[in-house]
Amino acid sequence: MKPMTLTELIAARIAAKRAEDAAVAARREVDAELALLLKERDMLEGTVSAKENGFKISVTYKVDRKVDTDKLQADWSQLSPAASAAFKWKADVSVSALRKLEGADAQAAAAYITTKPATPSITIEAI
Repeated sequence: MKPMTLTELIAARIAAKRAEDAAVAARREVDAELALLLKERDMLEGTVSAKENGFKISVTYKVDRKVDTDKLQADWSQLSPAASAAFKWKADVSVSALRKLEGADAQAAAAYITTKPATPSITIEAI
């Protein structure tokens, strides 16, 4: 079997991506129907399970919570220890600032960062 050409690989990837997108859309529609069917009235969070025909299905309902970081930082000193315990702090890397570092500054920052290759991103567009 001869290796595929770039043109053949591009066509195969486009076809596979279309099939993947269609499968994901179909699964999401089924998931939405299942979530509606099992949801208890006025339920915002929690898990509901059901058994049917030899299968157990569990639907976990979640609520997204976002923190207004600027407001929280401004009011931090006014919070009680109990209220402040409701928040976690996580450091993120500013890649643009990291790339500007040189010498001792770059070495100091690198001591706190683990770097590993990520999955390559592939984009194909018609031109």
